[in-house]
Amino acid sequence: MKKNSILSYIPITFRQLKKTYLYLLFFLLFALLGFAREFFFVNLNNIMYMLYYHNTSSMPVPGIMKGFMNFEYDSLYYSKYGFTLLCTAFYFALSYWTLKKLTGRPFFTKVLTYAYLVFIVLSALSMLYGYFIKDRLADEEYTLSRWLMGVLQSPVICLILVASEKLYKPVEKV
Repeated sequence: MKKNSILSYIPITFRQLKKTYLYLLFFLLFALLGFAREFFFVNLNNIMYMLYYHNTSSMPVPGIMKGFMNFEYDSLYYSKYGFTLLCTAFYFALSYWTLKKLTGRPFFTKVLTYAYLVFIVLSALSMLYGYFIKDRLADEEYTLSRWLMGVLQSPVICLILVASEKLYKPVEKV
């Protein structure tokens, strides 16, 4: 490449360009996952509303969700716990892959894994406390549990870890 060519004035390397495209890819994947999750749960809640109150809703049921109309309300209610765990697993997998590709350091994937485990355990303990001690799942414990699972079903932890990559300096062993 000539010294005075137009490309010599562009201060970006292929590695930086690749990382920029990875950021865009992961942003897009998180957005798509968030949209799919929201679409699924909003429509599932709408179906549950119609089944519980035995009437129709002003919101039409999309064709892809019509199969859920064949289930009983209780089945759908309890299946939401499984769907929540499944969505959490999808977010964990995407966050793990993002951290692996963008940071390349095992430290960040370990922190992510431990954070997910801690949040899941705290959420489960909160639900169990509400269920066994208070005999219901409608108080602050349920709200806390839902909030914790909401954090896990978002890119928040991943974004914090990606942003903190520049601050990470491994300790050298003596």
